[in-house]
Amino acid sequence: MRKKLILFTVLALIFCGCSMEKRQVQDKKEDSTPEPDVRAFQDPFTKKFLISTSEVLPGYYSFRSKTGGYEMAFPAGGVIGKRSYELRKKSFELLMTTEHVKNYDPIKEVNASLKINYFSYHNKETVEANLVRVQKQIGDKWDLNKLTLKNRDIYWSTYAENEHEYYGVAGYVQNTVDTGGIYFSYEFTCEFGADKCQQLGQEFKQKVALKWVKQIHFK
Repeated sequence: MRKKLILFTVLALIFCGCSMEKRQVQDKKEDSTPEPDVRAFQDPFTKKFLISTSEVLPGYYSFRSKTGGYEMAFPAGGVIGKRSYELRKKSFELLMTTEHVKNYDPIKEVNASLKINYFSYHNKETVEANLVRVQKQIGDKWDLNKLTLKNRDIYWSTYAENEHEYYGVAGYVQNTVDTGGIYFSYEFTCEFGADKCQQLGQEFKQKVALKWVKQIHFK
């Protein structure tokens, strides 16, 4: 029995040593990954929110809230202004970012703004009231779609106004296993004429909107 115990201890130490060595190699590899040459990583304040140099979507990087309550995909061309950011401990976070899209496919040559309002105390009982607020924001003619994912319900809609001069996606995310709610809007401004703007709006709707929405999740 004693020999078996000694053998088990030796094997456990070997296994732990190999696991730690493998983890150290992996950490070293991650640390050595160069930062992307994009606007979001070049801004010191914005960079503090980004937790990986690997893209979670083409042109987007993993963002973690300073409340610790949620994560999402942040655009490579985006910058969070200090004056447009507000944090109240773990309970509330507001941020607005401006984005120069430039050559980030599939949306090009337009400017964008991203707005997030996070409330740690929102619960499932207040969903209907929160959806009324979202509906007023996007207008009654745009219907909200519901998407049920792990630990969250997402209510969202794409929209376009003024011959597609403005287009984007907006909605609300509710934590379904705990408290927490997020209002979001991601809007693009286009000044290239109705045909071009309609094309860009369709590309955003078909290739970006839903994928981006799905990246919003609670921690």
